[in-house]
Amino acid sequence: MITFTFPQFSNPFSAMVWLFTHGGFIGVMAAFASGAFWLYMEAIQTRYLSKIQYVLLAIDVPKENEQTPKAVEHIFSHFHGIHRNPNKLEKYRDGFVMPSLSIELVTIGGYIQYLIRTPVNFRDMIEAAIYAQYPNAEISEVEDYATRVEAKFPNDSYDMWGAELTLVTNQVYPIRTYPLWEHSLTQTFLDPMASLLEMMGRIRSGEQIWLQWVISPTPDDGWRKKGLVVINKLIGLKGANKKSTLDDLLAAPGNLATGAYQTLTRTLFEPSQTTQREKDEPPSLMQHLAPNVRVVVEAIGMKISKLGFDVKCRLVYLGQKDEFDRSRISGMFGALKQYQGLDMNGFRPDQKMKTARVFFRPRQRENGLKRRILLGYTYRSNWRGRAKFVLNVEELASLWHFPVLTVKAPLVKKTEAKRGEPPVALPVGDETEYLPEKAKIPAHAPGPGSTSPVPGAPTNLPVG
Repeated sequence: MITFTFPQFSNPFSAMVWLFTHGGFIGVMAAFASGAFWLYMEAIQTRYLSKIQYVLLAIDVPKENEQTPKAVEHIFSHFHGIHRNPNKLEKYRDGFVMPSLSIELVTIGGYIQYLIRTPVNFRDMIEAAIYAQYPNAEISEVEDYATRVEAKFPNDSYDMWGAELTLVTNQVYPIRTYPLWEHSLTQTFLDPMASLLEMMGRIRSGEQIWLQWVISPTPDDGWRKKGLVVINKLIGLKGANKKSTLDDLLAAPGNLATGAYQTLTRTLFEPSQTTQREKDEPPSLMQHLAPNVRVVVEAIGMKISKLGFDVKCRLVYLGQKDEFDRSRISGMFGALKQYQGLDMNGFRPDQKMKTARVFFRPRQRENGLKRRILLGYTYRSNWRGRAKFVLNVEELASLWHFPVLTVKAPLVKKTEAKRGEPPVALPVGDETEYLPEKAKIPAHAPGPGSTSPVPGAPTNLPVG
């Protein structure tokens, strides 16, 4: 029989030394190596990001916009072209980070502007995607409005409320999207952004509302696989609830007891009856699902069937001390509630990234959160703050699209005139050598209505 004896220690330090010399150093070295690798990756990725140059583009929407959000869905699908799979050298030597775009909707004093911040090398792609769907839109480079606000709190001039938005439930569940606002018979579209734009257009001078969606293409299909797992569980598909090896080991005693019970009770039934019962069981319960569960299953299937983006959302409200009105925040979240379904997903402020008072050192911690949120917004960071979540192109188009013709928000920046195309074969340089020779002008100009030159006087007329 093998027996184990452990030494007796007079103090904790002796115990730690003994553990370290008898194999504990392996765990310490592993933890040190893991931390060093994390610091190395953080350093090279920060260096990689610092070399990227960005440009902020303002999009002036067409006045007579008859396009539905489907056009913007195509734009986001085009944006997914920034996706790239790096090789090992690019990832671990250069610090490659998936490119990101910042899709923004901003109102300053009630004037609303659509904005996109993009790396300079993707500017042509962004403009081409927009012009392909909206030929009469106007895109111009503008100064970054976020840098005008100093991230210093408390501030004597203005106050701020900010939060990172997160999803209510699992990210594989979709939000309500624009097809749900379109009547199936009349094809009438009730734009969900109408109330959002109306709310943003009602603020006064000295107030600002910023809504930001930082998006980057999902690097893999892991989120889609999780969606399939949820679908299989909802429809009761056999084999959907697969467990890990650790779960099997922990459940082994219970499984043995269950097996013994089944062996004992199975003798009371004929084997043929048991086999027939197993054959009669359907492979899934899809046809027996409740209507609301069926809708959820179809919605999840819709979400995972389209291109996805990793998303970081921030909402900021700024106002001068005498104009600051917290009811603006409730109005914005009320507009965003339109996208929420009780059986599906929606948005809520992240409790750990929201400028709310806390119990311990409330003012200091609130001011610190204001700085963090404002800096994260200004840098358009998709790694600062809380974890990202996945939205597909249809969901993004529902949240950020140009107002349709029926939306009458008066202060949305729009184009003043249609963009015209130049005439075909318009000369652009010195083309005189290609012009035909000038026609010879007759000595006597033809009279009105005449098609031939006027003849001269006869030579034999009498003169005396």
